[in-house]
Amino acid sequence: MPNYRTIVFDLDGTLTDPTQEMISSASYALEQFGIKETDPERLKLFTQVPLLHCFEEHFGLSQAQTDQAFIHYWYYAGIFGVKKNVPYEGIPSLLAKLHEKGTTLCIATARKTKNAEQILKTCNLDGYFAFVFGASEDETRRTKKMILFDLLCELPEYSSEDTLMVGDRVVDLSGAQDNGIDSMAVTYGQETVEDLSRTNPTYMVNNVKEMAGILLDEKSPEGVPETSKRD
Repeated sequence: MPNYRTIVFDLDGTLTDPTQEMISSASYALEQFGIKETDPERLKLFTQVPLLHCFEEHFGLSQAQTDQAFIHYWYYAGIFGVKKNVPYEGIPSLLAKLHEKGTTLCIATARKTKNAEQILKTCNLDGYFAFVFGASEDETRRTKKMILFDLLCELPEYSSEDTLMVGDRVVDLSGAQDNGIDSMAVTYGQETVEDLSRTNPTYMVNNVKEMAGILLDEKSPEGVPETSKRD
């Protein structure tokens, strides 16, 4: 496999588990409309369905209410939710090894940059990353394609051949393709394997151990499955 000099990671669902942040932020937003949801399965919908769609289709908010709920959600997430993010097991060790071998590590996330930096600091991961790019405060840069493009333009020695995007969302993988770089899909995040497969990523991994086996160019004790490399 190529020796990637630059690896760009998505944040939520790739490096950190945002489940508790999403559920608690959604609960707060719903409470502002007098909805006190206690069913954990109903609240779990916010980890599976796009945020705005979930408020409207599953909780009956109008479009105007949904716009307000969106604001309430991110208000809570920005102050309290970031503390509920936790790194997936094995991620801190993987990042430390990649950083030690001289790989340039970056973040490209749909979150606002400041919010992403808060999460990285809370999780003690901030020291590993050379660049953190998220959605702009004025939302003129909000799609993963745009965020990734702006990030790549900032890299001092950028080459598409030795740059990899790692993410758990279809938008991560399509954003990588649109910018002409390889991609790695992780299946433990928030998209189905079927949806991820349709984007034909360069690699597909099921857990952090498989990811480490490829990124560090070493096999785990069980070996990296042949299906990790996509045709």
